[in-house]
Amino acid sequence: MYDQILHILREVPWVSNSRIIELKVYGRGQFRVKIRGDIREGLALQIWINHNPMRTHYSSQLMGGGKPILRWDNAPHHPELGENFPHHFHDQDGALSPSGLAGKPLQDVREVLDVIESWVKQRAEGQW
Repeated sequence: MYDQILHILREVPWVSNSRIIELKVYGRGQFRVKIRGDIREGLALQIWINHNPMRTHYSSQLMGGGKPILRWDNAPHHPELGENFPHHFHDQDGALSPSGLAGKPLQDVREVLDVIESWVKQRAEGQW
């Protein structure tokens, strides 16, 4: 799965230097991985996945200056959001909302990339 995510990132023209920066394989179908790809002007996408056949924990972050800007994760610490719990999103102002992610990293990475592309385009005043 992590090789497929890396392949997806390497096909995106505005993501460069995509790489695995941490990998621990525990057994067949069980791993923890951290993947990073550079975007532009000090921005990077970081994806963390801890997967086994029973569950997948994840976090995806748009980073800038070493700090998270946009974050998606499924840590079960915001049940008050209700909709699609435990999947949630932290925006650039720190506000929480339910996310559309499903805990399926190969599917979710595309949504994360779409949101990041829109966010960066808005801040660059349409110059991508």
